[in-house]
Amino acid sequence: RIKKMEGADSEQKAEASFLLKSGNQAAGTFDANVEDKERKVAFIVICVSIFMSGFLYTYLIPLVPSYHLITGAFFSTAEVSLLFASWSFGGAMGTPLTLFLAGHVKCWMMIGTALVVFFFNCIMFMAGSSFPILFLSRCIGGVGSTFLLSGSIAMLDSLFPPSERGNRFVIVYFCGGFGLTMGPLIGGSLSSDGAFIPCLLGSLVLAGLFGLVMVYLRENDAEFTKMEPLTPHLKDPQTTLSLASLLLVSSTVAFSEVILPLHLNVAFATTASALGGLMMIAAIAYIFVANVAALVSEKINRNLLVGAGLACNGVAFLALFSPESLAVEVVPVMMLGCSASVVYTGCFLRLVDSVGQGDARSPALQQLSFAAHNVGAFLGPAVLGASVHMFGLEAAAYTYGTLAIVAGVAIGWYARKTASLDDESSISASALVDFQLLFTL
Repeated sequence: RIKKMEGADSEQKAEASFLLKSGNQAAGTFDANVEDKERKVAFIVICVSIFMSGFLYTYLIPLVPSYHLITGAFFSTAEVSLLFASWSFGGAMGTPLTLFLAGHVKCWMMIGTALVVFFFNCIMFMAGSSFPILFLSRCIGGVGSTFLLSGSIAMLDSLFPPSERGNRFVIVYFCGGFGLTMGPLIGGSLSSDGAFIPCLLGSLVLAGLFGLVMVYLRENDAEFTKMEPLTPHLKDPQTTLSLASLLLVSSTVAFSEVILPLHLNVAFATTASALGGLMMIAAIAYIFVANVAALVSEKINRNLLVGAGLACNGVAFLALFSPESLAVEVVPVMMLGCSASVVYTGCFLRLVDSVGQGDARSPALQQLSFAAHNVGAFLGPAVLGASVHMFGLEAAAYTYGTLAIVAGVAIGWYARKTASLDDESSISASALVDFQLLFTL
């Protein structure tokens, strides 16, 4: 039995070594011949583009309750939910396209294409009023986000040496989080004309970014190379559990991004600007708790962290309809953001562990993470629309909260049965940077 265990351990180490090497090759190598000006422009373009990607996803949240008034056409709850989820649907569809393009295009082409797609997303959403046009505009925006993330990560690997790469990724992490945070606040504050002003401002910024790409980055030789196979990752039970948990919590977050505006508008007649401010508070808590939870994960099993986060997320859903004032409603809203952050922390650190420590990155695992997140973020609002139509708003939230609690307890039970703290890897600085990048993007 000992020999069999040693043999299995050797096979796992050999497979991990293969994934490590192929992942690093796919991520790209540092090119010292790039001029400093080109390097700086590329970094600015990536940072602002990542900010815009987060902004374009979340600015619509405070507009959800009154969207039928803004467009001049009545949209049912199911249609509004699908409209919000269409961004993630496009992101999920963008993953196989990204895998197909790997090895055939350069990074600047991926980034430039994403900016063009974002621009048309803004124009179509600003001018459109029918559901098919608005749905399509959000879908192509989701495709663009997948292109942008993939091309940006590969380009950053080629632009900066390993000694500088960590700091650069942290800055990109901040820009993405800042976009997600500011989206609801700006969208709610500029909602007097619906989505027109946010989309107009966004399109102007995107046009400027595309101009910088065409002037300064067209000669950049960084390639979006082929990545390691997906199958070995999917055979790892811990990776599979993390991806499944990621899908579930992403559906929870997207579910809350639709159900919260609807509930608060009905219960307290909340304005779009107030909704935006409240969602910004939740987003700040969501980002802040991530690093705290990452440090806590050194003390407890990471699967247990995921289970506890899901259970707390379910409790927050059950508490949504209890407060009798908007001020008290802040508590379950922040609890939703914090608990989702804890689940993401456990999932992503598990995924980082499966690649290895040091400067290792796995583009294939990143694509699997993007796909799991986007599928979950599409299913959450889609299920919401159907369940609200059949059972009503409160019943849908109570049902979803109960399911999250049950899933959390099951994962916690599984963690206690199958793993111990001795099995956990410590978090290196590079691993934490990888986690932050995954968490934000």
